[in-house]
Amino acid sequence: MMRQLHKKVGAFFVVGVILCGPAVAAEPSYDKYKSWLVVCDNGLKCEAKGFENGTINNPDLRFVRAAGPDAATEVTLSVPFPVGLGGFLADGKPLRLGPSWTRSQDEDLTTISTKDPVAVKEFLSELRNDAKIEVGDDKAVIPLDGMVAALLHMDDRQGRIGGVTALIKAGAAPASKVPAPPALPVINRRKIDIILSDAEKQRLITQAMSAGKALFDSEGCEADAANGGLNADAYPLDMDHALVLIPCIMGAYQGSSLVFLQPLKGNGVPIPFQPRLPLGEGEGATTLFVEPGFDTDTGSLQMSGRGRGVADCGLSAQWVWDDAEFKLAEAYFQGSCGGSQPVDWPTLFRSR
Repeated sequence: MMRQLHKKVGAFFVVGVILCGPAVAAEPSYDKYKSWLVVCDNGLKCEAKGFENGTINNPDLRFVRAAGPDAATEVTLSVPFPVGLGGFLADGKPLRLGPSWTRSQDEDLTTISTKDPVAVKEFLSELRNDAKIEVGDDKAVIPLDGMVAALLHMDDRQGRIGGVTALIKAGAAPASKVPAPPALPVINRRKIDIILSDAEKQRLITQAMSAGKALFDSEGCEADAANGGLNADAYPLDMDHALVLIPCIMGAYQGSSLVFLQPLKGNGVPIPFQPRLPLGEGEGATTLFVEPGFDTDTGSLQMSGRGRGVADCGLSAQWVWDDAEFKLAEAYFQGSCGGSQPVDWPTLFRSR
């Protein structure tokens, strides 16, 4: 099923980053250090997250920090069952969570967090040489192997190493030396008021299916994919362009479609829409869109694919039709399955 999320999702690493600012853009990155992942988006907001890979409904620990000299680090323990502040052990010893930590309960999900710089420093000092955190009476595990490396990478991407704001390799450099956050792209969302008749939709679908036959064959599309809940559909984008979705593969709990852009009128040739997501050098174009949909209120094409049925790993993205082309507006990704809750995937790309 991961094939449907993205072909060749695998080796993620930093392609490059502008660290003198304010930067115009930053390259998103996804990196893995043993039991920890760290994701930095195009605005250099980073999230480091640790959990037992492959488990279901297990606690996780994360550090989230925006770019820039004044950005605070938020540390969050997320636990999928009720637990108090005193319910944590670090390598068998009680983990001290002081008064600056706050606890909230949403049904079975317990969230314990702090943004206090002193509390964050004490927490890291206590944990950086430990192997694991145990939570609750059943001693559910949050592994710590890879945590220091992930946080060091976060510091590096945000230009903090050797300075007073670094989490791991701090030094004497003042906070003013930390680069400003990169600018986020501006996306113009707009409602599409054009309405197609059923006959116009069918004409566009037929054109796409005829023009895309070779692509259907190369992608291994199934003739009965539409019987599993995915439907072929066509949408106007503006007075000159249309979007067409053609079902390709239907799995046990989700399906994938091919996406075409084509002239709204006449017999122009449909062109497959195959954007590249910021998943690292060597990653190919996105050819299959998992559970795609189009929102005419915002002019946005969405996809969201789960790596497994419980949705604790996966990839989702949104593109907005802006100025006669689709522009990436947001993307979320988590390659390792696990953690405390479904569809809780780190941000890889965002816009404003």
